[in-house]
Amino acid sequence: MLISFVSVNGSPGVSTAALALTWVWPRHAVVAECDPTGGRALSVFDPDGAHGRTGLFELMLQARTTPLHRAMSSQLLVLPDGTGRHHLLPGVHSPREADSLDWRRLSSLFLDLDTVDVLADCGRLHSRSAPAAVLSGADLVVVVVRNCRASLHALAKTAAALHEDLGDGLVVLVVDPDLRAHQRYPHGEIAKQLAAAGLPVVGALPWDPVAAAQFSDLHRPGRKFETSGLLTQACRAADEIGRRAMDRMNRLRKPLTVVNGHVR
Repeated sequence: MLISFVSVNGSPGVSTAALALTWVWPRHAVVAECDPTGGRALSVFDPDGAHGRTGLFELMLQARTTPLHRAMSSQLLVLPDGTGRHHLLPGVHSPREADSLDWRRLSSLFLDLDTVDVLADCGRLHSRSAPAAVLSGADLVVVVVRNCRASLHALAKTAAALHEDLGDGLVVLVVDPDLRAHQRYPHGEIAKQLAAAGLPVVGALPWDPVAAAQFSDLHRPGRKFETSGLLTQACRAADEIGRRAMDRMNRLRKPLTVVNGHVR
């Protein structure tokens, strides 16, 4: 499956959400940093550069002489979650590198991985060089929105355009902000309002700066990391997102059959 994550405005925590979900994903998974502005996760999990320069740009360079699937395998970094099932595909180092990538070819690669789910961090939806092929080809697109008036209002305003651009495979993941900076709204009320706009809510991640820093700053987890509120809620959201993505994938990719001259 290919599941893409985007925001419609601001920085609600798309990268942290994608990494946290991959960390607890029930299947083999790769979090792919497809944000054209660049990736940061490699510096979080390999701050000393022991793995060298790896990522999407290097993947495409290697694919000139190596089959694409094999080239991807050589660019993956195992996430230190203790399972060996979850990996990071680092992003580009500059927008110039992003402009040179064949996003359609990468999208096809992600969709061809039968035993591995790809969670693609695509950054902001309407940025100039957003990876359109990774979004349009996804089995599910998760819009990450901050639980505050400005972000929810922006999402509501663009709901119709989102459906027009991306179809019916849209869901929303709510991220709670710091109460000292923003007013939060009840999750049930948010779900009710967004459902009326055709945007189902699949979960909510709490304000948990200590746990979030393990995905955005430097990965040095303490004893309470695995039982943190962030990972606990990420587990619940991962189950719902995975279920919806699987259902839509099976529906969209169901092979056509011909019965009495009619395609079914």
